[in-house]
Amino acid sequence: MRRKSGGRRWWAGWFAALLLVAIPVQGQEIDPLGPILDQEIAALDLEAISSFLAQLDGETRALLPQWDLRGWVRGGMKLDLAELLKKLTTFLGREVVVNLHLLGRLILLAVIGGVLVHFQQAWAGESLGNLVANIIYLVLMGLAIQSFTATMQLAYGALERVNSFVLAILPTIFTLLAAAGGITLTTVCHPVVWGGTGIVLSLVRNLVLPLILLAGTVGLVSRLVEGFSVTKLAGVARQGAVLLLTFLVTIFLGVISLQGVTVAAADGLGLTAAKFLTGNLVPIVGGVVSDSLELAAGCSLLIKNALGAFAALGVVLLCAYPALKILVVAFIYRLAAAFVQPLGQDRLAESLQEIGQTVMVIFATVTVVGLMFFFCLTILIGLGNLTAVVR
Repeated sequence: MRRKSGGRRWWAGWFAALLLVAIPVQGQEIDPLGPILDQEIAALDLEAISSFLAQLDGETRALLPQWDLRGWVRGGMKLDLAELLKKLTTFLGREVVVNLHLLGRLILLAVIGGVLVHFQQAWAGESLGNLVANIIYLVLMGLAIQSFTATMQLAYGALERVNSFVLAILPTIFTLLAAAGGITLTTVCHPVVWGGTGIVLSLVRNLVLPLILLAGTVGLVSRLVEGFSVTKLAGVARQGAVLLLTFLVTIFLGVISLQGVTVAAADGLGLTAAKFLTGNLVPIVGGVVSDSLELAAGCSLLIKNALGAFAALGVVLLCAYPALKILVVAFIYRLAAAFVQPLGQDRLAESLQEIGQTVMVIFATVTVVGLMFFFCLTILIGLGNLTAVVR
């Protein structure tokens, strides 16, 4: 009888403890996960992320969500899409206004060339008119080289900034991924992601972007002298750059997906087996230890999802401003080509169209690399969640 009464008191104590957790105290709800989440967040090394965010310019920092990892874990990321679209639209309009002087200079060159062509009969033959037309074309090439240089600097800067952001946030994501039970997944994907991003960015900087610049330069040079045309070579260089970029991104994302899906299921089954063995083979405290393991893995999963969502969104927004600047430059050149063609300046219009097309390919390169990082991070987040689903 004493054992029964003692057993009843033991169960009554546990029931009372559960009621204390579940019932609000003095009008406030008790968050049982709060202390565990706070301890795991405090144990993370977030210095690299904070340092990177502090180095951003004010305009880009205002575009990103306010850094609040604890708030994202507990209440989700508060993102005002209307305000974000308003900022991007305002920036796009400002860039169009800033680049209108470039459009004015291009149209002015076309008008001068058209006037000189119509009055070339008043000069001694056509040689002087052709000389002036070639001088105007050389001025256009100078503007083109200036635009190429500016867009290349924007592209290189965007790639470096996105790479720095990803390198700052990946160690924390892999740490949380391992804590959530994806130890094998972390072991396999860590070298693939680090090595793959380095190889892709190196090839884009040293091969893809120079090929695009070569295509634009060759396309302009081929229109400088009549009878010397290498436009096909420019097209081959441009297509080669696009195909190489597509191949690199496809292979990189494919390798991560295939290897990750294979080991994610193994991690889920391994954690389930560890929980089962701990709960059944360890005497007395086995159940408590297995439940604690499950709770810690679940909290790590919550933090990893919140941080991964911020990382994926940050990659897109960090590429937004440079990509929009490059897009505006391409639009200005294409618009100038449309205005110049009715003035009878076919060669000038084709050259402006060539410049606009080249700048558009640079824009596509920055966009594709940004999307590559975005999909890489979302794949890692999804694979971590797949481990939890299998578990």
